[in-house]
Amino acid sequence: MLTLGISTSSGQFALVFGENNKLLFNSDELQFSANKDITELMLKGLEVTAKSVRDISNIIVDIGPGGTSRVRTGIAFANSLAYSLGISVCPVSSMELAGLDAWAEFSLPVIATVKSIGGNAYIGFFNNGKLVGIEYGNLKNIVTKFTEGTDEIVVVGYHRDQIREMFPELKITDSGKLFGNARILAEKSDLFLDRAVSFPQYATPITEKTL
Repeated sequence: MLTLGISTSSGQFALVFGENNKLLFNSDELQFSANKDITELMLKGLEVTAKSVRDISNIIVDIGPGGTSRVRTGIAFANSLAYSLGISVCPVSSMELAGLDAWAEFSLPVIATVKSIGGNAYIGFFNNGKLVGIEYGNLKNIVTKFTEGTDEIVVVGYHRDQIREMFPELKITDSGKLFGNARILAEKSDLFLDRAVSFPQYATPITEKTL
């Protein structure tokens, strides 16, 4: 089964193809991600993998939080393609991707953040291999809540330096990453397939209003 994964939350779209949890194509690694046209990225991936669009059996899409216009564009593309192919689309949070990526490397609880307006932020907490929660609001208040009872974390996202300054009492590892790697959508696709939705249901973006 050919899986198409679409990451929408980073600075550029990233698109992957995978089969049986094996990565076949990653637009980031092959330096195609500078091209902002998601359709062209998909066609290049199909060319590299010698597949056709009809071979796609699953679509996994990152639904944010992230840049609003890019997230919405990527989700609209995923929903439209799934509808045209008569298949499902599987939504996954960018916070879960970041958590899976950092947990695999550090085996520590993960705080992932995305910048927002008005001094607020999206904050996700990932621990023991799963996403514990995502909240929107004041960075210090929410990180304090999530890290209660925890003395060591790894940080991913825009606010890594701020969190280290805010919480000198914690042992904090800087992942050096703003986002999770899109390759997870292909290499760990089995984690996401059971959340598939099909028309008339659609994947929808994570915003402060949907949390």
